[in-house]
Amino acid sequence: MINPQWPALRLPSRADDPLLDGWYQTIELGNGLVSRGHYDHRPIVDRYGLPNSLAEQTALDVGTAEGFFAFEMERRGARRVVATDVARIGDCDWLPIRRSRLPTAVLDSTHWPARFHMAQAMRKSRVEYRFTSVYDLRPEVVGVFDVVFCGSLLLHLQNPLLALQRIRSVTREMAIIETAVDVLLEAQSPERPALSFGFRGSEKELGEANSYWLFTSRALEDMLLYAGFATAERRGLFDLSPKGPTVTAVVARVG
Repeated sequence: MINPQWPALRLPSRADDPLLDGWYQTIELGNGLVSRGHYDHRPIVDRYGLPNSLAEQTALDVGTAEGFFAFEMERRGARRVVATDVARIGDCDWLPIRRSRLPTAVLDSTHWPARFHMAQAMRKSRVEYRFTSVYDLRPEVVGVFDVVFCGSLLLHLQNPLLALQRIRSVTREMAIIETAVDVLLEAQSPERPALSFGFRGSEKELGEANSYWLFTSRALEDMLLYAGFATAERRGLFDLSPKGPTVTAVVARVG
């Protein structure tokens, strides 16, 4: 069912439809149609630590983008899945000076939620979608969930520890957090809880990529403990497919 917020949504009907171009995530939409995403998480989805079965459990996908992991948790049997993200590109955690320089067309872009609802309609999915920043996650806002997933978001946040505290507040049992790593720090000091800041070498203007941090696995593990989780278990390093950065995933548990 198409969300009433998107009543005029047009759906692709053939493999060469340009509506399938330019996606962030590669998503199987049904009838043999697949979005042409920048990343394809399908070959690596089992590296994250998602349980094979989520039967009778509730799940939350934080920073869902176009919904790949929300739909994956639904596919694994979760009885209720909620997906959250900001409403438009301008609501991302930009530096104020960068936000002030972005064109209105970029600030007002809603291509993430539009494509989510396109995928939702084509997959006949029951995933619920809400406009919510990670900083605004609270039980009274979204509820509490058995499994919370958050992938490739922390590097884009000015305050990742606060974000993890908010994630902890809505986690009943376990949270799975993935983020990009600093491969040099990881190789040199794998047990050092270190973060590297900024991407000055690859940016024409500071903050233009809305990216701030690279972690070591130990840093993510320790930050989850500081955020209030009882345990944190690393899943190891892997590369986003097909030519993405090296990332780490940590499974954190409440008790």
